[in-house]
Amino acid sequence: MRHDRRGISGSEGRLHTNKLLIQVLRKIPIFRGLSPTQVKTILGLCTPRAFPAGALVCRSDSPSDEMFILISGELVVSTAEGIRVATVTPVTTVGELGVISGHPRTATVEAIKNSSALVIQRAHFDYVLRDDRDLQAIVYRNIIDLLAVKLTNDNIRLRDHEMAAQRYEARISVLERELREQQQKAGLSVDMLVEKAGVDRHVLEAELDSQTRQPLPVILVVDDEPEVRALLRQALATYCVVEAANGKEALERLAAKPADLILTDLRMPVMDGFELLAAVRRQFPDLPVLAISGFLDEDDISGQGFDDFIEKPVSLARLHELVVGALARRME
Repeated sequence: MRHDRRGISGSEGRLHTNKLLIQVLRKIPIFRGLSPTQVKTILGLCTPRAFPAGALVCRSDSPSDEMFILISGELVVSTAEGIRVATVTPVTTVGELGVISGHPRTATVEAIKNSSALVIQRAHFDYVLRDDRDLQAIVYRNIIDLLAVKLTNDNIRLRDHEMAAQRYEARISVLERELREQQQKAGLSVDMLVEKAGVDRHVLEAELDSQTRQPLPVILVVDDEPEVRALLRQALATYCVVEAANGKEALERLAAKPADLILTDLRMPVMDGFELLAAVRRQFPDLPVLAISGFLDEDDISGQGFDDFIEKPVSLARLHELVVGALARRME
């Protein structure tokens, strides 16, 4: 009798797990709009697979013979050149476009935490799509919608970058002209002082250099991805940029060299952006801290104490606007 109760309990457990997985699948964009029966069909294709931290999920240029539905853990997506371009958290699909198109994979995916996923074989998925035309139509429509959204977002980002570049080019042109005018005026002033007041030119120029040379503002960029730090360093080339890979390193940099502003990612190993902010507020209460994230939005960090927020991918116009504003407020 006890054996029967255990059997019933196990069946109920599997039923509960299947219900949860069905709910998960229905929230995935490419399966949105499927009927309960169709979702169960998709679930029947899924096999669980574990990926320990550091394990390779798929490699660039390999055949797209599987798609993955990340249930737990965290994955990182890198280009063929090894540049990290995205971090994947549950619940998200990986490799679905390759399975649909049949093209080789364009990125390498690795687990950076112990992860578990549901795996769907392309051959099995193709068979189900051929067998159920309604399911096929819904999935293809969802794929088209996803591609349309991605294309729109990419076009918006490209337009923003082009507009920002045009504005900065125009501003640089004006500043260069003003700089030439000031240099001409300064040169004439030096000539007049040397000629009429008898001041030694070398002594005068040395004194002018000493009085006018101002140190550049120091910006501490904190992000665990070297590519992001490099991008921000290039975007902030007119400042003195110091880098750190996590909050702990950032505090060590601050101890060695004071900064005027911190730009920090939120999700980092060792010490994240929230922990860094708390430490900075204790040690350097007046130091402005701007948060950067591709996973959280402004509402998520509201009330945490950051001076402002920049969403990834970073808009250069937004970045410069916030940096200039934060530094100006610090000077007041």
